[in-house]
Amino acid sequence: FLHKYLMAKGEKIEEQINKIYEIIRPYLTKEDLDRLTNIKIVYPDKFAQAVLIIYQNIQAGRIKKVDEDILKTILEKISDKRETKIKFIHR
Repeated sequence: FLHKYLMAKGEKIEEQINKIYEIIRPYLTKEDLDRLTNIKIVYPDKFAQAVLIIYQNIQAGRIKKVDEDILKTILEKISDKRETKIKFIHR
């Protein structure tokens, strides 16, 4: 029962993300649409985060049109990139 409930909840969230995606589509260039589609396939969580961030910024009036630089900045902020630091210990 719990599994079915969680599946239904996940599908509802996915539906909402897709609705929001349809709202923001006119603000995106073809290249940005392609990039987000690729992200959706490989990293669905990052796709959802990016869509929500773009939507919130459009609603707040901070973004009129999403360009490559804006999308890259958003993706960098939500990405899990961590720099590897190598420390040399001299004895």
